[in-house]
Amino acid sequence: MNNRDMHTRLWTVSRISGLLLAATLLNGCQLLEKRTTDTATQPAGPGWESVRLAPGTDSLELRTGQVVVTDSGGPAALFFSLFAAEYSPFVHSGIIVIEQGEPWVYETFGRIRPWLGRRPTDLIRGEVTRRPLPEFVKRGKYAEIYDLPADVDGNQVAAFVKAQFARRTPFDPYFRFDEHDAMYCTELSALAWGAGGWQTPPLLAFPDNPSLTRVRQWLGIEDIGTIQSQQLIAPERFVAALSILKQQARFHVYIELKRELHRRFTAEQKVGNLFEWNGKNLEFREPVRDFIVRGMEIYRGREVPAVEQVRQDVRTLAVQMFGEVRS
Repeated sequence: MNNRDMHTRLWTVSRISGLLLAATLLNGCQLLEKRTTDTATQPAGPGWESVRLAPGTDSLELRTGQVVVTDSGGPAALFFSLFAAEYSPFVHSGIIVIEQGEPWVYETFGRIRPWLGRRPTDLIRGEVTRRPLPEFVKRGKYAEIYDLPADVDGNQVAAFVKAQFARRTPFDPYFRFDEHDAMYCTELSALAWGAGGWQTPPLLAFPDNPSLTRVRQWLGIEDIGTIQSQQLIAPERFVAALSILKQQARFHVYIELKRELHRRFTAEQKVGNLFEWNGKNLEFREPVRDFIVRGMEIYRGREVPAVEQVRQDVRTLAVQMFGEVRS
């Protein structure tokens, strides 16, 4: 697992305008318009930087082809992060396209239609869709935007995602990257960049965990690996972070809590130690839920410290609750 710190700058949108509709997720050139605003920097603790947009503005410097990644939290987010040995703080992605001066996000996701006696993946339905960027942020609560790699043609990226939207390309709940008649979210982003000239990276292999392998086989997910969000982002291409949360740094506490659970999911661990399936939804086991709740309370009423200290405090709590990790 890559234990590099997340080198990001935290940006806060002072307001997100327009009608924002809630949605649920089960669960990744040519400058068409350059939108800028004056900013005032306010430190948010060592290792963190919070930049607020000028009052009364909600503009950002965006361009077609950028990737936006998010993590809505919850059991599904942790579950899908386990599908790669290397930890990824985000599990969902979309592509930004500037249309008539406004940023839209092209993405694909699935919704489950519960039916007892059948595996969940057979019941997931979805397709490539588009929504305004503020609505995308509202649904995920926190999102980060990264520029597209150098020499990638944003026009071609946009043409690709628009074509998938027009075709209503279905969501792929089986994560089959070798079959592009259906796509999962990071696959759509990677293929869109590939259409613009990006060299698609190798698929990340699934971890060597017998319990996860059995669950994956039950879900019908083949052993070919996946594209994960961390393969789409890089610190030097960071653009901004958007959030509807009042304390953005607390989201990074959650990231470290999820990182620690991922670190502890060693070969002898069982998926059932973390989750339970109630026939309709994936839920955390009570000890895991308690760990997350207690972790989010660590800094209540005080400033969130540097990421290194957060990681140390989270690991201390994990040792107190679960013991040391067996090597």
